[in-house]
Amino acid sequence: MLDERKRMVLRAIIDSYIETAEPVGSRTIARKHDLGVSPATIRNEMADLEDAGYLQQPHVSAGRIPSDKGYRFYVDALMEPYVFPRPQLQQLQQEISNEKVSPERSIYEAARLLAFLTESVSLIVAPSTDQMAFRYLQLVPLEDSSILVTVVLHPGIVKNRIIRTKKDYSAEKVAELSAMLNQKLKGITYRELGPTVFTEVIRDYGEIGRALVELILQGLLEDNGEKIYASGTVNILNQPEFRDLERAKALFETLEQKDYLLSLLSAGTKSSGVQVVIGEEHVSSVLQACSLVTCTYYVGDDVVGTIGVIGPTRMDYAKVMAAVDVVSGALSALLTQEK
Repeated sequence: MLDERKRMVLRAIIDSYIETAEPVGSRTIARKHDLGVSPATIRNEMADLEDAGYLQQPHVSAGRIPSDKGYRFYVDALMEPYVFPRPQLQQLQQEISNEKVSPERSIYEAARLLAFLTESVSLIVAPSTDQMAFRYLQLVPLEDSSILVTVVLHPGIVKNRIIRTKKDYSAEKVAELSAMLNQKLKGITYRELGPTVFTEVIRDYGEIGRALVELILQGLLEDNGEKIYASGTVNILNQPEFRDLERAKALFETLEQKDYLLSLLSAGTKSSGVQVVIGEEHVSSVLQACSLVTCTYYVGDDVVGTIGVIGPTRMDYAKVMAAVDVVSGALSALLTQEK
């Protein structure tokens, strides 16, 4: 364990390095932080911290920078929590909880706001269709023997498709079928839609039932996979760590791999609260210059997605973790309200 003075020195170095992206020397710490000790004492403490693996020295004549071990200790034991000013917090919650936009749009806006707040890359995994339950279904007859099908899925996701029929149906007949289908399907998730339900729909609702089953199996499920909303990718180029274009290009290519990102973010669903993966804790060598902060979001008590922020290991951990937590809470409140 580190004694109190080493803790103060380590925290001061990491705070300074996060702010400036420049190696930190003992004189800088003595000048900017009132630790009550001389630069020579600070220098000795820095040497001990380096020997213990918490700091590293990129060049012989340079100051020190944090190692991944140093960042981990900082996040777990040293960091001062960040608290958003109340007016900013209320504005963030209002922007995400805008009742005038759909839940899908709210998820997109949440990703945009998170990227802006953190000056990093934000990722939000949206709920997959097979997790969603039917809230209600509406059939509207159109011209040319076609029917507009509007399906509203919990939590407020709306999907529209048109099905073709061999004959025209009156508005009264279509309304009757809508009511009967709602009674049968309401509350059922896509995951629970099995052969029995499909057989009953086809048997009981004839041509429209068959067309509806085909629509469910083909049209509505064609985007059944989980979606990732990403924002702020260009922020990578503003970070000194990624001025090397080859390093930046490798990270951009990683961020385009949807399946990899899904697996990366799904690891964060195993624990509650905000989770942090730092540098070499990543399996992928491309991400070992980065840290990932994640948090799940909910509908009621059910986890439906994950929020993440990717940035350099020199990220402002306190602010990023607070931002992820706030956005998660606001999104959970919105979607639970839509239930």
